[in-house]
Amino acid sequence: MKKIIKILLLTGLISTLPLSVTAKNVETKVSFLKGSDQISLTGKFQGYDDVRYQVFAKSGQVLKFNINSYNNLAYINIFAPGEKPGKDKALWIGSTMGASGELILPAHGDYIIQVYQMRNSARKNRTASFNLDLQILDNKNIKS
Repeated sequence: MKKIIKILLLTGLISTLPLSVTAKNVETKVSFLKGSDQISLTGKFQGYDDVRYQVFAKSGQVLKFNINSYNNLAYINIFAPGEKPGKDKALWIGSTMGASGELILPAHGDYIIQVYQMRNSARKNRTASFNLDLQILDNKNIKS
């Protein structure tokens, strides 16, 4: 009987542990509305989690982006087709290059846009809310 009680207590303790111990890194495919070249995305994440968007673009197109977040916690990395966060170097590293910009895209394929927070705030398990504006333009549509 005591063994059953210990097992039930241990099971109850495990089930109350925070689920954010392991990071959730789900990629969401972004589809632009027909006839539109831009989209606004909103979201939030906590701690070491991140948010990843998959955006299809062609070689030579321009990706314009801007991210805003409460308390400036959210940053953006952009990866070329076939490249992955945590394994490969990003084309754009938001913590050093900034929260907005534009890139001439080098290849056809699905680009990964990763929204994350820096380790010092992730370690504190802070929640980052953000707004991300994306626009994909043909190089000929760019106004200087």
